[in-house]
Amino acid sequence: MIVADGGGMDGRLAALFWLMSLPSGEADGNRFEMHRPDEGDRLALSSGVIMHQEEARGWETRLTYIYGDQLFERLHPMIDLSVTSRGGAWIGVGFYQQIDFSIDDLDLFAGFSFAPGIYMQGDEVELGHPVEFRSGVELGWKAPNDWQFSLLYDHRSNASLGEDNPGMETIQFRVSKPIR
Repeated sequence: MIVADGGGMDGRLAALFWLMSLPSGEADGNRFEMHRPDEGDRLALSSGVIMHQEEARGWETRLTYIYGDQLFERLHPMIDLSVTSRGGAWIGVGFYQQIDFSIDDLDLFAGFSFAPGIYMQGDEVELGHPVEFRSGVELGWKAPNDWQFSLLYDHRSNASLGEDNPGMETIQFRVSKPIR
């Protein structure tokens, strides 16, 4: 598990997001196929555990709206809102990208997100600054009815904007549905 060391934002997930925007995302083989989806808007709901310094701290529920429009044929604008079981909240605007792939006849996908946002602490963990950057990765299954089910991992930190930068992670189960 990736954990912030208190000295700065763990940028590995953010770097992965930007690295995944470079390849075209097209591949085709006998039993393997990969492409970037051309979809409309999606609404995603996720919920899972909050981790802070390798300790479970409570639950978070998250609502994400991903626009079908694309920038640079890869990046989908998104709006993201989450609330925690201890009254914390985060709202951000950023980008999401997805790569669909099939192994034999199993339709899967990998998603990557990056969004700066505003963190409201409530009774939640003190993260050192109200501006928090959230980057994540998910891996999931695409159902035949266009619903998607995935496991999501993300990291949030202030990129050393404040004196303290402890960071926070979440591990969530996500369900998303196209909005037509």
